[in-house]
Amino acid sequence: MKYLAILFFLLFCSCNNYLDVADIRFLAEENTMFEIRGLVSGVVQDNNQLGGFYIQDARYFYKKSVFVNSSEKVSVGDEVLVNALIIEKNNETQLDNVELLKILSHNRFIKVEQVYLPISNDQWEELEGCLIEINDKLQISDSYQFSKYGQLLLSKDELIQETELFDAQDDSTEIAHLRLEQELNSIYVDDLSNQKYPQIDSLFINPLKVVVGTKCSNIKGFVSQYNNTYKLRLVNDLIVEQSISSNLIDLDTDLKIMNFNLYNLFNGNGEKEGFPTARGAKNYNAYQLQMKKLAAAIYAADPDILAMMELENDGEDEYSSIQQFCDYLNKHGYRQYVIAYTNGDIGDYPIKTGIIYDSSVVEIKDKAQYHSHPNFSRPSLFQRFIYKDSLEFVICANHFKSKGSRNAKGLDLDQKDGQASYNYKRTLQAITLLDIIDSLYFDEKIMVLGDFNAYSQEDPIQMLQSKNLNRLETAIHSYLYKGKNGSLDHVFVSDNFIDHIDQVKTWNINSIYPSWINYSHKLADSSYFRSSDHNPMIIGVNSYGE
Repeated sequence: MKYLAILFFLLFCSCNNYLDVADIRFLAEENTMFEIRGLVSGVVQDNNQLGGFYIQDARYFYKKSVFVNSSEKVSVGDEVLVNALIIEKNNETQLDNVELLKILSHNRFIKVEQVYLPISNDQWEELEGCLIEINDKLQISDSYQFSKYGQLLLSKDELIQETELFDAQDDSTEIAHLRLEQELNSIYVDDLSNQKYPQIDSLFINPLKVVVGTKCSNIKGFVSQYNNTYKLRLVNDLIVEQSISSNLIDLDTDLKIMNFNLYNLFNGNGEKEGFPTARGAKNYNAYQLQMKKLAAAIYAADPDILAMMELENDGEDEYSSIQQFCDYLNKHGYRQYVIAYTNGDIGDYPIKTGIIYDSSVVEIKDKAQYHSHPNFSRPSLFQRFIYKDSLEFVICANHFKSKGSRNAKGLDLDQKDGQASYNYKRTLQAITLLDIIDSLYFDEKIMVLGDFNAYSQEDPIQMLQSKNLNRLETAIHSYLYKGKNGSLDHVFVSDNFIDHIDQVKTWNINSIYPSWINYSHKLADSSYFRSSDHNPMIIGVNSYGE
């Protein structure tokens, strides 16, 4: 039946002498040359990676358009007749092996389709190759592919990790609904090339204005497809409609505690050499800039106690990462921090947690203690503090197993429930941590904080809240992954400590800002923006309780 239908279709076309663009997808699988008529709606022949032009159907009311791989000289508005092979390239219908037969007319009207989100994949397929204009103001949701491919993800509203809001086991319907809704209200925009690592300061938006949450307009371009992803190849610059404020932290409180992932702070061999190391900066100058950016954030937040994740696990002597960072903070700031020196087996994992504090504000009671256990990827760190001779409490710093799938097996494999790989291991780590607290820190005022690599409604976080630990919620998320916001960093306090908490804030200086202003990029500065990939959290504590 298929071939009979094609035969009748070819007989129909032969009576009309040529195909209109609207007809070509019917024949996309045929390895045959056809004469095709269309209006040139865009020319991108100055680009070596994407050389050709777009044509749309010559009948104004029809939506069909297509990309033509050709160096034939044409202009926008030309009505052309071409001889071409209809192909599918990465799931996108295109014309190839093109021979221009004739320019039939000039300066014809080019139709621009007016589009509003949400749009399904079936609707994007109908618009493939079309010149469209999106009339919504969209916000930047992800810039991860911008420096590599010149692409941004735009969306109608903020995108949220599904398990930040919904329970993976009990709310699977809500998770599926939110995932679909967010897909329908998002679109990748791209430059008019296939160039890898383009000059980002010459693309369609000032790279220093690429901040997640920023509203944009003037969204006009050609709909393109690469495998299962639709994108819009922009024909003009985006207009930035709204910028994002940095929400400076100003807590009115007695004591400030900061929870901060330092983004793999490695110092080479500690003697200005030994770079690159397994993680972190590739050379000494980059390491210095990394410390300067991290320090800028710490100075602005001005914590009395700083709990850190992703420190190099290289001891606590004068050549260690933690000691040299502590010295750097003391040299360039007004506080004099000291290390919470540790007991216990830290293991040989490349990174660790650590704590420094202002000894003029708080005192320690005994050395900090690492509690190792086979379930932990990195041992949890506990330190007792005394504030104003009256408030005694424990800070527990943590860094749970990441969501990456490397070497995962068995129950640690991604169960496709939204919690990614190693959720089982992170849940065991939460159970182990609770056991340690119950056995060694029972009835003590305790603050459990860190990077738990689990979103707010995932199993490890629910497990930690199952006893007498209270998660402190903030209005801003700590992390961004594939355009979706969520919190991997959390703070919990025991029931007997909750009245001493004035407030807690997540400081939005990192996750929404682009990677090309971090310490390793040529566009980096010494500001605290993108000093890490995680947003820090600041907790205000009072001595009297309320």
